[in-house]
Parts: sequence; structure tokens; C-alpha cells
Amino acid sequence: MATYTGKSGLIKISDSAGTGTMQTVFEVKSFTLDSTMDTIENTTMVATGNARTYKAGLETATFTAEVLYSQQEVTGAATDIPALLLGQEAGDFELYPSGTDSTNAKISGSALVTGYSVSTSFDDMVTATISAQVTGPLTFATIS
Repeated sequence: MATYTGKSGLIKISDSAGTGTMQTVFEVKSFTLDSTMDTIENTTMVATGNARTYKAGLETATFTAEVLYSQQEVTGAATDIPALLLGQEAGDFELYPSGTDSTNAKISGSALVTGYSVSTSFDDMVTATISAQVTGPLTFATIS
């Protein structure tokens, strides 16, 4: 079974709400995708073995990314990622956990940015954390 390293991972976000041009997010240090499935109990009074039973419910997914704070967040230039700003409509995203060559996979979907925080310390780099709520389904695909 193949395993991967994250050193070539990257994130792309649409440069406008909806489906715009995919722009690479600069200076990514790490990202995390969390996906959970709700369950709906459907146990009846005569359950076999006195055990609860469940049906699949709805999926919820979020992702966070830690990036080195850079001009991409502050300049307002055409190369910015407007979807990083709070209050925007949902934009498309692509997550590449281990790079963009054809031996890897990508995870894509649409998301609303729900949080943006900047962290600084006298003995470390200035970083920003981006939080996003996925809206709609996630797509897992090989890179072609």
C-alpha cells in the first residue's frame, strides 16, 4: 500500500465566488480536513439483541489551513485570493495532500470561509489560520 508525505501538499481556492480561476494559496504550512457523518437512530422496541440501530445521516466537513502570513492576505492586488476574506459567497477549493503529480489525489468542493486569525510571537514567524465550512459534497479524485 502506498504512503505519502505532506511536504508537497498545497491548496487552491477560487479567485471569485463560485467557480472562478483556481489560485494557489501561498506559504501553506499545514491543513486539516475534517469530515463527519451524522447518524439517525432507527431502533424499534423489539430490536434484535437489544441493540440500537442507525441509518446514515448528513455529512459535515470543514477544513483549516495554517499559512505564513504574506502579502497575499493584505495587498488587495489581482493575485490575491478574495475567497480568503470573510463574508464572501462560497468558493471552490482543491486540497492536494501530497502534491499535484499523477500519483496523488485531490479533494475538492465548495466552502465558506468562517474564520481568519493571525498569530504572532517574538520568536516565530507570523502565521494566519483560515477556517472554512464545506457546503455540498466533497469529491475525492485521482489527478489526471
